[in-house]
Amino acid sequence: MIGALLPLIVTNVAHMVLVKRNGWAGLSIPIHVGAFGANKTWRGVVFVSIVNAVLFGLINFPGGVLLSHLNDSANDAILKDLSTMHGWEDIVFKFFIGWVYGMAYVLFELPNSWLKRRMGIAPGASATRGAFVFTLLDKTDSALGVSLVFCVLRDFSWGDTALFFITASGLHFLFSWILYLRKIKKAF
Repeated sequence: MIGALLPLIVTNVAHMVLVKRNGWAGLSIPIHVGAFGANKTWRGVVFVSIVNAVLFGLINFPGGVLLSHLNDSANDAILKDLSTMHGWEDIVFKFFIGWVYGMAYVLFELPNSWLKRRMGIAPGASATRGAFVFTLLDKTDSALGVSLVFCVLRDFSWGDTALFFITASGLHFLFSWILYLRKIKKAF
C-alpha cells in the first residue's frame, strides 16, 4: 500500500502548495465551469498525474513490485509477468502506473464537484445542507478511485480493497486537516 499511497500524499500536498502560490498559472484554466466549478482546473489534472507518475516511479523503482504490492502472477492479464521486464520497460511501466493512480485521483473528484454545482454549492464552499455527507464525499471520492484501480492492478479481495480505501481516506482526512491548520488550504 505504501508504494501507492506515499506518492499520492506527496503529490497532493505539493499540488496544494502549488495552488496556494498560483504556480503553473497558465494551466489554472477550469475544466468546465458549469459542470465542475472554477476550482477543478487543467493544472490539477496535469500536475497530479505527471508528478505522481514521477514520484511513483522513483519511490517504487528500488523496491519494485514488492514495495508497491503489484501482483506479478502469470494469471494477472493487466500487469503481465513483470519478471520479464528489464531496464527502460520497467521504468516506463512504473511511471505509467503512477500516472494511472494520479488520473484516478483527479477523475474521481469530478462527480462530487458536479453534484455540488447541481445543488448550488459554490466552488470551494462548504455545504449548508448535508454538510457531513459532502465532507465525507470530499475526503473519500479520490480514495475510492485509487482504491478501485489498486484493486484491479493488485487483484485484491474486497476486504483488502476496503482496507486500502479506509487507509487512503483516513490519510486524506489527516493531510487535509494539516494543510488547513497550516493555512495552505482555505477549508477543511
